[in-house]
Amino acid sequence: MPPGIRSLRPFRQRSYWDPCPETGRRLTLTIPWETSQGGGAPGEAAGFGLLDPESARDLLAAAARHPDTRWCYTALAPDGTAAAHACAPGPHPGGPPDPRTLKFNTVIRGPCDHAQARPGYRPGRKLRHLVTARNATCTAPGCGQPAARCDLDHTTPWHLGGLTCPCNTAPLCRHHHRVKQAQGWWLEMPEPGVLQWRTPAGRTHTTTPTVYPM
Repeated sequence: MPPGIRSLRPFRQRSYWDPCPETGRRLTLTIPWETSQGGGAPGEAAGFGLLDPESARDLLAAAARHPDTRWCYTALAPDGTAAAHACAPGPHPGGPPDPRTLKFNTVIRGPCDHAQARPGYRPGRKLRHLVTARNATCTAPGCGQPAARCDLDHTTPWHLGGLTCPCNTAPLCRHHHRVKQAQGWWLEMPEPGVLQWRTPAGRTHTTTPTVYPM
């Protein structure tokens, strides 16, 4: 386990479970490890809100029975932001796998050496998970659209030399993706997960990585 980690949010099922196949919708759940083991902290269903512990465990059990469920874990730093992330491949009908058996990848903060950069335009699953664990919602000021429903946007456009890297990609909902591209708007990422917006009126707004309940 990476150093400095205080807790785990073990079920970060990232857009792979469709409990109602006829709807074509996928559900992302975030449930603290303690809750999955019988604790009393609430979970969350992205786009729907908080879950009481019993409902969270019921959904965990239902997810475990679904062969397309993907189990992902986000380890938290002392400040409540994502520090590392891991996913378990394959079905796990017995429930969430033990996170101690998985390989965690660091969620980059501060200076970036581009070690996690992808060579092409598309980020790939691993990079997408790392970025959306870091920023769990759209990174526009005041927007709460879950990252699973957002575009993974290149802050500096790909065609202008922007890398497909944690220091240049962040979730934007479709509306704010278009806003960013409109005349007079400016967006930059001075460090991974920290986005600075400037409006046509010259006002600036800064959004930062998600802080999860501890």
